[in-house]
Amino acid sequence: MVELSASRDHAGLFERRYGGDTLNTAVYLARLLQGSGIRVDYVTRLGDDRLSRWMIAGWQAEGIDCSFVESVEGRLPGLYMIDTDEKGERSFTYWRSEAPARELFARDGDPSIDRLAQMEAIYTSGITLAILSERGRESLINLMRRRKEEGRLVAFDTNYRARLWPGAEAARPWFEEALEASTICLPSSEDLANIFGASLIAGDWLDRLSGMGVSEIVLKTSGDAVWTATGERREMLPIERFTNPIDTTGAGDSFNAGYLASRLKGDAVKPAAIAAHKLASRVIQFPGAIIPRDKMD
Repeated sequence: MVELSASRDHAGLFERRYGGDTLNTAVYLARLLQGSGIRVDYVTRLGDDRLSRWMIAGWQAEGIDCSFVESVEGRLPGLYMIDTDEKGERSFTYWRSEAPARELFARDGDPSIDRLAQMEAIYTSGITLAILSERGRESLINLMRRRKEEGRLVAFDTNYRARLWPGAEAARPWFEEALEASTICLPSSEDLANIFGASLIAGDWLDRLSGMGVSEIVLKTSGDAVWTATGERREMLPIERFTNPIDTTGAGDSFNAGYLASRLKGDAVKPAAIAAHKLASRVIQFPGAIIPRDKMD
């Protein structure tokens, strides 16, 4: 989507960028995997307008393969606006009800499903589930399930947004299916509490997700610690909490990218989680969901 974020230097003005949870992760993945031989593809639908072309050009410049980005004649992309307070906390306003991405995976013989089926690894999120039609959700989850059965990596970030669903009871069955179809889950304890209507300690959440068939879990707990679970192994990683972030937009998305990039390159779970937190900590020191490339280190 097109992102408009309040300028910190000019009151009343907004800066134009692009963003969106899975897109943010794709950009950071492309940066982190540059030179590794691992290609990052992005699957979505945009319009055929100037802003859509501008976004595609930007993504390609980041090293993302946009062969699977479909331009829909006469349509426009989604847009969102971010306001950030003095504590770095955000408020969002969205214009995306007519975005063509909402129609992904819903057509007979949808080429996007065939394209995703070619990938060695798939990453998606709860926001993707929320914006899709029921048919689109079914198609995506069925694909995730098939890829998991074939031994491929299927990563899912819960990323629950209540305003996108009629209620948690409507969202819960879809999240349960997506979790059961995943090999790696990257939830937050807050998301899980809102989805399942329960406040559990981290160990109980790990047990619950493991019982649903997720083999690798990285649980974020509001910046206090990261818990990991692989098989019977459970580990808590204390993390440094930053008290004065500039902008927390994209923190979870960059965390996911840092973790997945490390795992795709062969790192073990613990160093991957440490790398993920390092990147997220860097991202929140700058405005916007995607920070400049030269600010990554």
